Amino acid sequence: MKKIILLSSTIAAFILNSCTTQMYVSNAVNAPLLKEKGEVQLTITQNDLQAAVALGKNFGVIANGFYMNYNGGDNYRHNGILGEAGIGYYRPLKSDFIFEAYVGAGAGKIFKQQTFIDNNNNSYLAHFDANATKIFIQPDIGYKTKYFDAIISSRISTVKYTSFDQQNYPENELKNDYLDNNNLTGPMFAFAEPAVTIRGGYKFIKLQLQYGLTLNMTPHDIKHANNFSSIGLVINIAKWYNTAGDNKIEEMKRVD
Repeated sequence: MKKIILLSSTIAAFILNSCTTQMYVSNAVNAPLLKEKGEVQLTITQNDLQAAVALGKNFGVIANGFYMNYNGGDNYRHNGILGEAGIGYYRPLKSDFIFEAYVGAGAGKIFKQQTFIDNNNNSYLAHFDANATKIFIQPDIGYKTKYFDAIISSRISTVKYTSFDQQNYPENELKNDYLDNNNLTGPMFAFAEPAVTIRGGYKFIKLQLQYGLTLNMTPHDIKHANNFSSIGLVINIAKWYNTAGDNKIEEMKRVD
């Protein structure tokens, strides 16, 4: 377990480090696989806080919060924050399979600060920040039981950067990071974010592992992480955990 947590933290630190600028990093996919009205699910990872609630027989809502931060030497900082919410449809299928689809929107911000050296060997501080809005659609299909969940997700996110402000950033650095000439705030970006999620535990508490890809579907260049991964805990509160066995007995009786 310690090795898994260390690996996950190392990946997070690598994504936002002094060697590269990342203007988009995928947050964890919130794939609750709700089964019944009144079900509530909370997910906590190293960078995410997520919630899902079934408000109706086939109607659910989700909310996601994401924060990533890296602090290095020489006044180096690189962080990002995102908040989003969505509504959707879920439908339990046969043999513990569930289909769900959510659509949602959110907003985020990215900040980077770094020390540079000028031609006279003097150091100076530069920084930039960018604001963005996001819209996503997310179909999922998965298998959910008391002990084990497995989900395949195919989220698509469109991102529009609404502002970009910088101070003292070298022109060559802006060009290398595709931040000059409105390259960031001009176009609309779209990302395919397929992911696989596995959860294991018992009833109300499970350990979650997730891995996904971040694929830029537009011809516009942007610095982004190519994949994302997370490890976390899932707390799921639902009546069906206590009635699942009774329902299966009733189904067997109807078959007989």
